[in-house]
Amino acid sequence: MTIQNLLEEAYEDTNTSTANYPYTKGLKKLNEIYSEMYRTIVTTQEDYFWTYWNTDLQQWAREYKVEREWTTYTDDQWVVHTVPWIEKVKKVIIWRDEETSYELPELSDLEESMWLKWWTLKDNHIFLNWTPDKTIEWWLEIQWIQNINPVEATDEEVDAIFPWHSDLKQFHKVLKDWLRAELWEHKQDFEKSDRAKARYEEWLEKMKRYISQRVQSIYYSDVQN
Repeated sequence: MTIQNLLEEAYEDTNTSTANYPYTKGLKKLNEIYSEMYRTIVTTQEDYFWTYWNTDLQQWAREYKVEREWTTYTDDQWVVHTVPWIEKVKKVIIWRDEETSYELPELSDLEESMWLKWWTLKDNHIFLNWTPDKTIEWWLEIQWIQNINPVEATDEEVDAIFPWHSDLKQFHKVLKDWLRAELWEHKQDFEKSDRAKARYEEWLEKMKRYISQRVQSIYYSDVQN
């Protein structure tokens, strides 16, 4: 299923024409819900979106690009993809050798005073308060929280809603219910809009419970192993 399919189903369910409510407007509204869903996920259990990434140390460089690439084989050719937008970094580690490493201190006294325990990422770059004196490959380890990627094209797969978290596919209908509510409200059928909003809130609660249980099971498994 693509984002286009999701839009079409919501429009069909509410008998809404694109002449009265263009897909471009529907997609813009759909994108707005990502922020709320992301806040819900991170507030519920921010560990759920932590990922590790290693990159090179560049001599005398105080700025490091952490945009990752991976490839898939499609139509007899390799297609390059890039990682979705990264919002916050939890930890930065420098490896001296294969067995010895040390964690970098907080970025600045200002962030320390504001109780912000995060490294700053801007335009897919991380800014460090430390300058390496030599270039070493794969020696900078970054632990970061991945944000949900705002979908910009309707032909993207719905999987883009929860990149790398396929177990959350079951909650795609959260978006559909929210869009149904938006379309019913546009048509001034407020009773149906309220019912769709209620289902949307119900699915958000289900998602929060699922994430809490899922993270607990992962932690329990790690302890057992």
